[in-house]
Amino acid sequence: MKMDTTTLGPAKVLIVLSGRLDIAGAGQIETEFTAAASHAEVVLVDMAGVSFLASIGIRLILTVAKALHRRGGRLVLFGCDHQVEKVLLTTGVGELTDIVETRADADRILESRAV
Repeated sequence: MKMDTTTLGPAKVLIVLSGRLDIAGAGQIETEFTAAASHAEVVLVDMAGVSFLASIGIRLILTVAKALHRRGGRLVLFGCDHQVEKVLLTTGVGELTDIVETRADADRILESRAV
């Protein structure tokens, strides 16, 4: 699992994930992913490169989403593969995060709903 992080503003970060978010992949990025989200109010996650999502990956996403929610922040996922999106929606991740098709959709959601 590979993770790239870009700061988009004082409280906004973009995380780009690629690879399998399984037990090995989640273990590789958990500390960095959590740390990047801990300093932001808004975290955009580009999931286009995620080819597989296991329960441990779902747990990681939910943990970060809950932490952001408690601080009044939000997590927005975009670019999900159809199967990955189906898993996210089936497991209820969409109740704590926004799951949208593109980065432009993510930006529109953030503009329409202030943090």
